[in-house]
Amino acid sequence: MTSPGLAYAQRSPGATTCVVVGRFETAVVPDLQDYRAVFWLVDGEGGAHPPLGLAPGALQPRPIESLDSTRLTALLDQFVRHDSRRLPSVFVTDDAIHQHTEAYQSILTTTCAHLDGHRRVRDARQRDGFAWQKHVLQNLPAYARRRLPASWRGALRGLPAFVCGTGPSLDFSAPQLGPLASRGVVVAADSALRTLARHGIAADIAVSIDAAKEPDKCLPGEHRPARAVLSIVSPPGWLTAMPAETVCFAASRQITTAWLAEIGIGWPDVTVAEYWGGTALELARHLGCAPIYLFGLDLALDPARPDRRHTADAEPSLYSTAPFDTSQRLPEVPGNYAPTVPTHILGDWQVLDNRLAGWPVGLAYNVTDRGAWLRNTTLVHPDNFSLASPSVSKDGILSRLGTPDPAGAALVAGAFSQIRETARREAAAVPALRAALAKGGPPAAAAEFRLHFADQTLGRVLGAFSLKIMPHLMPPLEGDSVFWSTLIDEYSELLAVAQTVD
Repeated sequence: MTSPGLAYAQRSPGATTCVVVGRFETAVVPDLQDYRAVFWLVDGEGGAHPPLGLAPGALQPRPIESLDSTRLTALLDQFVRHDSRRLPSVFVTDDAIHQHTEAYQSILTTTCAHLDGHRRVRDARQRDGFAWQKHVLQNLPAYARRRLPASWRGALRGLPAFVCGTGPSLDFSAPQLGPLASRGVVVAADSALRTLARHGIAADIAVSIDAAKEPDKCLPGEHRPARAVLSIVSPPGWLTAMPAETVCFAASRQITTAWLAEIGIGWPDVTVAEYWGGTALELARHLGCAPIYLFGLDLALDPARPDRRHTADAEPSLYSTAPFDTSQRLPEVPGNYAPTVPTHILGDWQVLDNRLAGWPVGLAYNVTDRGAWLRNTTLVHPDNFSLASPSVSKDGILSRLGTPDPAGAALVAGAFSQIRETARREAAAVPALRAALAKGGPPAAAAEFRLHFADQTLGRVLGAFSLKIMPHLMPPLEGDSVFWSTLIDEYSELLAVAQTVD
């Protein structure tokens, strides 16, 4: 239960720090007493009345009048480094929500969105770091030889683009898109493909950048996409689920691919963005499409159906690992057809809103009957969606999309040889890791791991897994022998996969 004086509380399990937004109506706030660092965002007048009962030196007040979004995010980045394993809890006072809303609105939105981004990165790194790096290693041969072609830049100039997401509004707008889909390029999220297929629409380009989105859970039986753009962390199954010449990779800012770029296997022209929507929009713009119509990018919940986050045809199991409490009070953002709407993905909305704010005026249209407002877009209700008569042939223009670009054979051979050699050397030492754990427990295993990860080349080869394990190698050590045995098992499996890269 939220304590008196607090309107919103998001507690991180085991957190040693917290962020507080707003004035205090009462001087003593029991929720804060156990935190060793409290980052307090408060207006100048409210800052004269600090909370009592905190540990000496714990309170770090920051006057909001002196903070713009850039400075605030930099300070938050600095603050979260107080604890490399646990993110701060977040508390918002009644005063910030109800009494001085205008003064705190921008601060609150930026703070919650930025910390949410940190939380998702850290949670995903621990939950998925092993799977990410396994996919990276399995995809490396295809990534080096099937990069998004440079010839795609501006290749579809003269065509509109229909960028289709997985929001529930797609169930309502897809029927309006269906009769007009042949007059523009359809760029769709993987989880939207089945909804589009139900309305007779085959995507021209599917975008799949999520490590969990297996093709058998996304591809429809009929009206399958003509092409797919992947991330290097995408499931390798996409490489066999579609013809080889129709699949290519965008640039993925992983440690391993950054190393490849340093040695000459450069980045593809389009970069994977924070989530699929930004990637798809940047791809459509890269292709030269105009205008660009958004479908199913709700980025908010329907208050009447807060339990429904995706189009009806999206595979439920893809989202079962990310449950949320529908009774929880959620942050609100400007709405398309209401002053404000609740959002469960504040960070995604803010990133996409900022991205579109910098686009040319008149380029983006949001075709929806609900959802969150996005700056610099023209709102169109699906009932009013129409297109001017086409002046060009879609099929003729799509034929300009060339096949994937390969990197230089010599560069690829040299890089992959180094990966295999590093993996063989490290795999030979895995028995010593297991022996250390058996004899000395987690402290001995951590000490042995530190010796290996002092090698920069190993860190590059194991990329995302390196980021997963590093926080656990710093004191105080946590986790029992089962936890550390699992880390060794994952390490050993990745080394085995790395030895097959060719």
